[in-house]
Amino acid sequence: MRKKSIILVGGPDSGKTNYVGRVWLSLKEHKSSLKRAGMPSDIEYIEAVCAHILKGEFAGRTDRNMERKDFCVPVQLGDGDITELVVPDFTGELWLNAVVNSELSQDWLDEIVNADSALLFVRVLSPQNVQPLDWVTAREVLRVTGNNDDDDDHKLPTQVVLCELLRLLEDRLGSQNPEVRPRIAVLVTAWDLLDPAAKGAGPMQFLKRQFPLFWGALGDVVRADVGVYGVSIVDGDPERDQAFKDKILASNLADAGSITLESSTGVEVNRDVTLPISWAIS
Repeated sequence: MRKKSIILVGGPDSGKTNYVGRVWLSLKEHKSSLKRAGMPSDIEYIEAVCAHILKGEFAGRTDRNMERKDFCVPVQLGDGDITELVVPDFTGELWLNAVVNSELSQDWLDEIVNADSALLFVRVLSPQNVQPLDWVTAREVLRVTGNNDDDDDHKLPTQVVLCELLRLLEDRLGSQNPEVRPRIAVLVTAWDLLDPAAKGAGPMQFLKRQFPLFWGALGDVVRADVGVYGVSIVDGDPERDQAFKDKILASNLADAGSITLESSTGVEVNRDVTLPISWAIS
């Protein structure tokens, strides 16, 4: 059985853990084109994530002090060969530290080099997102207040972090096999929080408007194929909308969630939440 490893890349609160949990729910219920061909290596970990989703909640951020928990499960795409899907457990803080301090251990670099593809996460309206400073206004504020210290409030803009992570992936992803072209799927999570007009414009237009530097960098990728998807775990926010929570708890949560993508015919919505993974490993 061949192993295909997908690296989940993204800062804190970008939606990596909840997406993996939602994917496992679809695999269990046979609700996707990607089929499971066995059981995960660590069923307790992934079932704990799913338990939150099934209660109308989102799983919290991964504890940096926890033992590493990779998600590994045999899968089959269509009538193809059975492949062991391996999703290494990278915390958001690890990725952020890799950019801010240029520190990433050799073990983690080896994971990237040996991986076949990557999912790069960015979350809509995340409180962790940092917008770039308006330097004209900021310079005047600093001049008046006299505050020019490089403290924790001066953080790298999220789109700069995304650009650096994208550059790391293009340089290292799958480089152990130069004959195979790696794939990078960009997942814009919490897609359901956008208004109908923004959702209708598609994920590329969202990135162009909110993260223009990163959007431009995606067009400059040469060594890898890039796909962009809007992702909703349950098509709403049950933690803030009690009526929506009651509605989804009364239904089958394995049927909830969606993927928004752009094709030659326009913006499309697909109920198969495993679609980015299927594309990445196909």
